[in-house]
Amino acid sequence: MKIAYFGDKLSHTYAAAVALYGSGGFSDSEFCGFDTLYDALESVRTGECEVAVVPIENSFEGTVAASEDALGELGLFIVRETVLKIEQKLIANGGVKLGDVKRVYSHPQALAQCSATLRKLLPNAKTVSVAYTSAGLDMLDGESAAIARAPKEGQCVLRENVADSESNCTRFLAVKANSEQSGEKVSVMFSAENKPGALLGVLELLRERGLNMTKIESRPAKKRMGQYVFYVDFLFGGTRRELSGLLGELDGKCEGIRFLGRYPEYKFSK
Repeated sequence: MKIAYFGDKLSHTYAAAVALYGSGGFSDSEFCGFDTLYDALESVRTGECEVAVVPIENSFEGTVAASEDALGELGLFIVRETVLKIEQKLIANGGVKLGDVKRVYSHPQALAQCSATLRKLLPNAKTVSVAYTSAGLDMLDGESAAIARAPKEGQCVLRENVADSESNCTRFLAVKANSEQSGEKVSVMFSAENKPGALLGVLELLRERGLNMTKIESRPAKKRMGQYVFYVDFLFGGTRRELSGLLGELDGKCEGIRFLGRYPEYKFSK
């Protein structure tokens, strides 16, 4: 089985892929890195890989919109999730000191997660976005640094834990071409009419059944201004047949619903 992930082996998504599938006896060659979230997910749609691992939500910066949009577009299904504590490090080439740094490379999400810290440490440095966090490690010179999970050989860590929040965590999804329908968490997407009470009608149906909604997010439908698609996660303990009935009822309350998957909920340690 080939497992797609976003980034390279020093990326946080690779760490999530190993956390989800590393104990399954898969060889190192079965983990395949891709430069974009879309490409990682597209590899599953085309059959190049069986599963893709992508970030979906950060505790500090919120939803990873590119993952949500691609899920809606490609017709794939969520089968597993995990949450990792994200420890961002400020990394430079050996011999480079903090005062030498004029540019900081990283993914936009990582730069945002560390923005306040960077303003204090490097108030005059320019931030430069790259495709994924560890991509910045390949761009380092004597006047730059990168924010990433770990350094490459010959590089050093200038500062540990440069994220603005000590509780910086990211939720990652494992996605396949077919639904596995096991677990207590359900994800759906739907559109609602642009009229009073349209969204409430959908949410009321969940409330009436005592279902705990763990997330709701709106994204532009990319058709016309003012039209949105809603992504909802909720917990459901019923049978497949009961879930199918619920989805049918929800479909009657909106302009179309798509089932994104049923999968085991990640359990946080207390």
